[in-house]
Amino acid sequence: MNRTFRCLILLMALMMLSSLPVAHGEKMEGIVRVLLTKLNLTDRVEISLDGSYTLNGIAFQRGSDLIVSSASGTLMVYYEGMSLDAGKTLTLTRHAVPQGQENGLRFNGAYELHPGDLVLSVQGKQLRPVLHAPVEEYLLGVVPYEMSDSFPLEALKAQAVAARTYALKRIGAHADYDVVDNTNDQAYYGVKKEHTNAARAVKETAGVCGYYKGKMADCYYSASNGGQTELVSHVWGEGDYGYLSMIDDPYDVENRESVVKSASFPKVITDHSQLRGLENDILGLLSEIMESKGYDGDTRHIRIAGIDKAELALPLYTDSPSRIMTLLKLSLQVEGRRLLRMDDEEEISIFELPPTEPPRQTETWSQMERLKEPVLIALDIFPAVESTLGLSINGGSNEIMTIQETDSAFILESRRYGHGVGMSQRGAQCMAGNYDWNYLQILRFYYPGMDLKTLNYTFAMPKALGQTFLSTPAPAATPTPRPTAQPLRSTPGPDQSMVIVNNIGVNSYLNLRAEANTQSAVLRQLYYGQQLIVLQDMGEWLQVRTDDITGYVMRSFVNPFVLPQ
Repeated sequence: MNRTFRCLILLMALMMLSSLPVAHGEKMEGIVRVLLTKLNLTDRVEISLDGSYTLNGIAFQRGSDLIVSSASGTLMVYYEGMSLDAGKTLTLTRHAVPQGQENGLRFNGAYELHPGDLVLSVQGKQLRPVLHAPVEEYLLGVVPYEMSDSFPLEALKAQAVAARTYALKRIGAHADYDVVDNTNDQAYYGVKKEHTNAARAVKETAGVCGYYKGKMADCYYSASNGGQTELVSHVWGEGDYGYLSMIDDPYDVENRESVVKSASFPKVITDHSQLRGLENDILGLLSEIMESKGYDGDTRHIRIAGIDKAELALPLYTDSPSRIMTLLKLSLQVEGRRLLRMDDEEEISIFELPPTEPPRQTETWSQMERLKEPVLIALDIFPAVESTLGLSINGGSNEIMTIQETDSAFILESRRYGHGVGMSQRGAQCMAGNYDWNYLQILRFYYPGMDLKTLNYTFAMPKALGQTFLSTPAPAATPTPRPTAQPLRSTPGPDQSMVIVNNIGVNSYLNLRAEANTQSAVLRQLYYGQQLIVLQDMGEWLQVRTDDITGYVMRSFVNPFVLPQ
């Protein structure tokens, strides 16, 4: 998209974007119940009480460490040589502490703090943890992961409003929890004190939520919409979503961080392999066309010499100006052969007995000749073209394709990471970073029919514990450092390579999964600096192994590693 057009879009948008009024007075308890799936708990967990907590009337000092086990079928709590049978469910209740002190839980020595009450139950023999967190503290563990703490402040504010609205809208969605901590709802990893930008964004938008027709809105958002927002009806079905519409988003496209995949074709074809795996599909379509023009339909006698034109056609949806196209149309320069004649290989005398087998025949063909007019064909983008060219981003059929033409080639590009409904996080990043939009303008662009209201929360944390022993100075609670990467003792085979996990935060981790997709089971958490042996390169995913386990990781989080000589 050229700069002049972008500037025109910006000017028009700024003229339409008045300050979004924020009403006050709404009340809500403000507690979100979060099912903590990312902990991957089995039948045992270590809990550090880096705050003020009670359990069944028992008060604990800050810094206390508990072990909870469900191996026996009930919850057994172990603390400094004592044990307690808590039955099938227990609740660690948080109490108020002086301003500025940490007040939460840490699990299995991890760095992230989880502020709130914890309800642990037994499911089978597995532990089921549900965190009951005030929404403003919950957002501290969402915003810097759904975006990044390095994003512009105004983009983070827009994310805070969208995430707050999303979470509160889902209160009561399930019997014992409201949201899960993964992408089935929105990512929650716990709180890190270094995420200061996200914390400021949450604080400066405290309580602000989106409303439509007097009810809390569904503030959907995704990483990148590919240049156009999607309609809810195309993703989840019908509903009253008048505050969401299908609009072009040049800011998402402009952002170089938006996910883009591409494949190119030269205009002059010297070898069918330059068609990158599509040659059989194309030749199959050409066979019948060539026969209709008097040429031989055998694909061995057909040659594709060049591409004159490439364009996209047939929108996936007919109820909207959708940019998702389903056909790739190619105008091809094609050469073929004609059968000139067919001769018997030998003559048979009329005085001889008829042969028992028909005589063999020889064929005489013309030279390859170029058709005078280009041949038009159309290929299905989903799934044939997309999968063959490695252009899939979401594993579905919702990528937005575009074609760029150069002097020597056609470049097919795919965009959109996620469902595309509502706010684009990459678009918001560009709006705030490149054009100084504030969060109200960003929200108005992506949710044009939505109003904003500020909630007043009715929840009050239980008062501070006043027992004498709790006031006894105890060692200051310090976050347990992340476990270090396990040394790799194995060496790669002759045809194998190595990678290192280093495209993550030093205190973060990378999931090693059972299969090459983000929905499969997590086998282990790999930490910064972990070395891995690559068994198979699958493009977006790598099959890897450590000394004792094999699984799959996303390529974007690792880099090549060479063992020192």
